[in-house]
Amino acid sequence: MNTTKPLVLAVCALSFGFAALSVGAQSGGARDRLKAEKCYGTDGNVIACDAPVDPAAPVAKYPNATRIEPEATKTKIKKEWAELVKASNEKNPDALLTAAQAVMGNPDASNNEKAEAANQSVQAHLSKGGTDYTQAISFAKKAIELNGLSNNAHFQLMYVLSQMLLADKQYADSLLYVDRFAKETGTEDLTVLKNRGNALYRLGRYPEAIISLKQAYAMDNGTDPNLATLLVDSYNKTGQKAEAKKLADAVTKAMGNADPNDKDAQVRQLLVLANAKQYKQAAEVFDALFAKGEIKTLAEYEAGYVSYSYIDGKEDQAIKIINDGIGKGIIKPDMMVYNILGQSYYYSNQPKGAIDAWGKAADMSPKGEYDALLARVLAEEGDYAKAKEVALRALKKGVENKGDVYLILAEAESEFGLDNRNAWIAALREAAKYPESQSQANTQLKQAGLK
Repeated sequence: MNTTKPLVLAVCALSFGFAALSVGAQSGGARDRLKAEKCYGTDGNVIACDAPVDPAAPVAKYPNATRIEPEATKTKIKKEWAELVKASNEKNPDALLTAAQAVMGNPDASNNEKAEAANQSVQAHLSKGGTDYTQAISFAKKAIELNGLSNNAHFQLMYVLSQMLLADKQYADSLLYVDRFAKETGTEDLTVLKNRGNALYRLGRYPEAIISLKQAYAMDNGTDPNLATLLVDSYNKTGQKAEAKKLADAVTKAMGNADPNDKDAQVRQLLVLANAKQYKQAAEVFDALFAKGEIKTLAEYEAGYVSYSYIDGKEDQAIKIINDGIGKGIIKPDMMVYNILGQSYYYSNQPKGAIDAWGKAADMSPKGEYDALLARVLAEEGDYAKAKEVALRALKKGVENKGDVYLILAEAESEFGLDNRNAWIAALREAAKYPESQSQANTQLKQAGLK
């Protein structure tokens, strides 16, 4: 088995939050008017049609926007609109969704009204909390396509949409909307740079990510630890090791003067050191925080167990951290977590733990790489029947290095295992077809007088 440790360092996604958009009045701030020339305020009550418009017009949040403010049209849906306003004012998300659906489903509703109803549906879904943004994303796209909101609401919703898409791991779409927002509003501020840099990083477009992340980091003054984390890792992934170390050293030095009781400063240091691959230093910071009970988030746990998994002789600590995080419900193990756990057990000579962890990773993975690791350790432990079964499953699911798996299969079929000579020869001849296993397979075949 390859004794290197090909672990994937995970970094936390950029978090987001925003204030809900208010329904206040119909888009554009115009009063409602029916065909009968009765006029209604946003509360649904009749007002004089010649009542003066509120002179306190909203301040344009995007003065450089290229989009023309849409004109508010006359309405024919007084009842439905009044219900929408009422539900919004009462902050009742279920009633708001029902009222919004009535507006959007009314053929007499204008684009302005349908867009505002879709916008309010976004707010209703987000007010319920949770991390499922499917419906909110759908309504946000609909509101933007309808193109009926005021500039302030239209562009604020567009930016919120880019954030939701980022959180939902739809990175390409997130990038599309944040770039559109920047272009159409003439805005290139910290929030745009952070969102764009994060999306580009997640897409593996590291050189482009560096451009945005560098600008954002310079503007942020160290407030957001994710920026340094993503920037350091982007440098590493583009081979700019010196730049990665320089930034990590600068952050560490700056934090060295911080109050040692400042948890936020210590967490920033932990994340930057882990992504700069300065694992021993990161482990020291992690231990100090862990001892005080201040390791709380998934990103902090990841920084700890990944760092320890790379320090020879400290794999037990990685195991302890992972199991602690799983036990507290902070780490929800996926195949990558189980892979690191499997490696940590394996390199600390705990084969039963490795078999259990890699077995769980294999069950989750559509590919056979983890099955191959599991087959290897099963063969080493002398469970040849199971090793054969798992190796065949790895080949069926597909693996990158098929030759290595055929060697495991040959070992399982050998006289020291299941003692099936014909199957052993067949496996070696298959292994001889692949460059990674050709030499070893041919040597065994030659020693057996077969080639």
